[in-house]
Amino acid sequence: MSDARLIVFAGLPGTGKTALARAVARELRAVYLNKDTIKDAAVALARARKLEGGVEFAGALSYELLIPLAQDNLTLGLSVVMDSPAGYRVFQDQVEELARRVKAEIRLVECITTDEAQWQQRIERRGETLPEHRTRDWETVQQARARFERLTGPRLVIDTVESLSVNLERVLAYLGGKTAGAPGRAGADDGDPGGAGLEGD
Repeated sequence: MSDARLIVFAGLPGTGKTALARAVARELRAVYLNKDTIKDAAVALARARKLEGGVEFAGALSYELLIPLAQDNLTLGLSVVMDSPAGYRVFQDQVEELARRVKAEIRLVECITTDEAQWQQRIERRGETLPEHRTRDWETVQQARARFERLTGPRLVIDTVESLSVNLERVLAYLGGKTAGAPGRAGADDGDPGGAGLEGD
């Protein structure tokens, strides 16, 4: 198996996964791939070319491009931090197949927040600065939540109500094969995110 690791962050918009994913990538000096960065560039190009349905195409393209970009870096022996909602089973399957194909260790980190009011405030605050094709309002988040397919299998569930520094330590411990500092998992039988800790289906 390669020494390179594929670290996949997942979670609904506004759950704080990007701040944590960036912090982990910085700490590990890993390649950082953000779906929204790809989508922003694709949307700009689609609009410049006046392509019909450009935003939807850009969204699909951004997921598709994450896989080969990650593969290029993993085959060079570089660890990759992948930052996206990852809320589609087909994408989750593609990520797992990629790790098998390049013989890289895969670690999954699911970001949630148990404070709905704080979550809504995050969405509303960021809505003032994000481009219009991004998720900028609470109603859109709830629509995404209704169709969101959570990760399955062994993963670390992080509640971003905790501070970034605390959660960074938990993720780094998880990546190091330790579980110290990770609280017990509070089950959510209805499939709605809740609690934090190690989980496996």
